[in-house]
Amino acid sequence: MKLTLLYLSIFITSFCFSQNYIELDTTDINYRKQLSKKLDNHLKIIQKKNKKLYKGDFRQEVNSSYSNVFKNISKIVKDKEIVFNKIFTNYIDSITQTIVSNNKDIIKGKLIEPYVIRSNGLNAYSAGNSYVFLNMGIFKYLKNEAQLAAILSHEISHDILEHSKKSILASADLQTSKEKKKESKYLSKKKYNKQSEAFSLLKGVIYKSKKKKRKHEIEADSLGFLIYNNTKYNPKEFLNTLQVLYEYDSLPSISLKKENYKKFFDIPKQPFKDEWMTIENFDSYNYNHYKEKIDKDSIKTHPEILDRIDFIKKTFSNELNISKPFSNSITFDKLKHIAYYEDIMNLFYAKEYGVSLYLTLYKLKKEPDNKYFKKILAYNFLKLYKGKKEYKLNKYVDRLNPKEQDDSYMQFLSFIWNLNLSEMQNIFEFYQEK
Repeated sequence: MKLTLLYLSIFITSFCFSQNYIELDTTDINYRKQLSKKLDNHLKIIQKKNKKLYKGDFRQEVNSSYSNVFKNISKIVKDKEIVFNKIFTNYIDSITQTIVSNNKDIIKGKLIEPYVIRSNGLNAYSAGNSYVFLNMGIFKYLKNEAQLAAILSHEISHDILEHSKKSILASADLQTSKEKKKESKYLSKKKYNKQSEAFSLLKGVIYKSKKKKRKHEIEADSLGFLIYNNTKYNPKEFLNTLQVLYEYDSLPSISLKKENYKKFFDIPKQPFKDEWMTIENFDSYNYNHYKEKIDKDSIKTHPEILDRIDFIKKTFSNELNISKPFSNSITFDKLKHIAYYEDIMNLFYAKEYGVSLYLTLYKLKKEPDNKYFKKILAYNFLKLYKGKKEYKLNKYVDRLNPKEQDDSYMQFLSFIWNLNLSEMQNIFEFYQEK
């Protein structure tokens, strides 16, 4: 009986939390100012070192690459993409410190600075120079804290191995090489087929860099496992993390049906109209016009996850057989819950109002009475209304493309494009009052 009451209590608490969820406050102006200033100073220090190490065009290329790296980081700070919220920052700082303190001989006092950014993908990256960035989506898709530690160990390894620096130097070497200058001179003399020849050269560069990236991934997996294995976490969870990455790459798309639109857009002031669901006829669409120029498998985001899994299994077979007892963190579970609700706001902050609305509708399909989802629906419709009014709707909502979009998404896009201004306003006003 007591156990039943406990489960009931947990269910009610979770239900109330989800029904009354309030979006995360990540607007800490002071932290942003401090980090922006720190980034500026850090770049100046690097450029000062480069002045002593490199010369001429090579140094110019290296400095240009570093400037771009720091410019991109500064942009995500300025655009409020970094999550300055203690529940996230304190937690990832704590996990990072656990990893560092158990690997003093490997990390050697290196200061690692992890940040969470408002992005939904299951991804993380090392920008070099001690900066590690984790997408908020990591918390949504990973199963436990151990897997988060595995991701951090992998990215810390990229930093220790200086993969970012090595890539910058390799790029500078390529750009200033005699071969590169000869290619540029050759193309400038060509009168015909310049575009196709330039593309062939670019293709070679892309594949070459991706091959090097795959090598870096394996190196980071190898050192990352050693770092991770020195912690309290179960060794098998490192392998399980790669499996989650593989499954994420294969995730099915979401789906909405006509009745879902009728449920949410048949409102008192404005009855649902069947013509909203009309889709353009693409029977005569010329698909052959859009042939792929680069093999997608050759430039995948997560290069050959299965090969990486096999590498870990073969290289660390003995270590994987050792089990370490570990209980998942309550904080991780809480952040996982937050990440689920924040993904639509992450899209909203990125001005992806169409996709944010699409995902919000999908969530409403599962939780039709959720006040938070209805609030975000109103947010998005207001932005889309303003976009349409200013003739900028195409900035926020995709055009239909039957070659790249599934039926559900095409139906959604048709619905949005078929609405007129007053209809959008009526929907916004209805849900604003909810």
